[in-house]
Amino acid sequence: MLAYFLTVDQQILTMFLMVAAGYLLYRFRVLTEHGLAELSQLLLKIVTPMVLLTSFQREFSKEVFFDWVVMFLVSALLYAVHILAVRIVYRDIDAPHCAESRLAVAFPNNGFMAIPLMLALAGETGVFLGSTNIILLNILFWTYGSRTLAPGEPIRTKQILQNPGLIAVVLGLLLLFSPVKLPAPIYQAVYQIGFLNTPLAMLVLGGFLAQADLKAIFKTPAYLRLSALKLLVLPGILIGLLYLLPLSREVKIVAAICSVTPTATAVSMLANVYHRDVSFASGAVVITTLISAVTIPVMMTLAKMLLQF
Repeated sequence: MLAYFLTVDQQILTMFLMVAAGYLLYRFRVLTEHGLAELSQLLLKIVTPMVLLTSFQREFSKEVFFDWVVMFLVSALLYAVHILAVRIVYRDIDAPHCAESRLAVAFPNNGFMAIPLMLALAGETGVFLGSTNIILLNILFWTYGSRTLAPGEPIRTKQILQNPGLIAVVLGLLLLFSPVKLPAPIYQAVYQIGFLNTPLAMLVLGGFLAQADLKAIFKTPAYLRLSALKLLVLPGILIGLLYLLPLSREVKIVAAICSVTPTATAVSMLANVYHRDVSFASGAVVITTLISAVTIPVMMTLAKMLLQF
């Protein structure tokens, strides 16, 4: 177990060294807010979809597709537990920051943080299975997320259907079922673009952290309670649920990763769209991301002990 802890810890350390580089680049004005925004768009619209697409470049088999469907159902269970938990803990929707807190706990960073971990711990199969979680996150983002922040607003179906990640997964499924795969030159080009995902995501995350008032955030009790729920309590409950399910090794690994990641950066974007407290939402992203550097190795080691993957 110590060896596994050190393996995960080394991966997290590598990722956070790149985050630190992004932090310094922003502080020394090598990266600007405009530059970070453009890099974020590059990640969301091009690089991450390429990672998802290449993970589907594999021969179809019933076993592979069965695992994908199982992971889809497990992802739905994980989100259902999150949503139920935040409705219990944050009952008064009219209380200050209640809506933002619900989303900060319910929505994991399964793009910037989870995909690098999936690649490191489960390879492209991990990303292939993890795509199910990203599909559901995109749907919940513009349904449950929108209704939480703006109960009277209509669901934005257009944003769901035009999401690059969802489009990449749909194309990937067609590729999986088709006997024709991407030709080698095209695959290599797409793969190499996708290879930028981890360093770019970490640099952007570092730039994002550099804009925050870290001292004020860590002095706010609401953030500490939120972080404990997001990074310790719920992952513990979810790992316990996964222990009860007869899952394959790869599904266990990916489901565990999806259970332990910090708050999605997109929560602050959604708060901005609906004119809610962007500062509080951003603070939740910052503190859970920083604390996760410690909690992810601990919770993943606990998951390995219980789930035996």
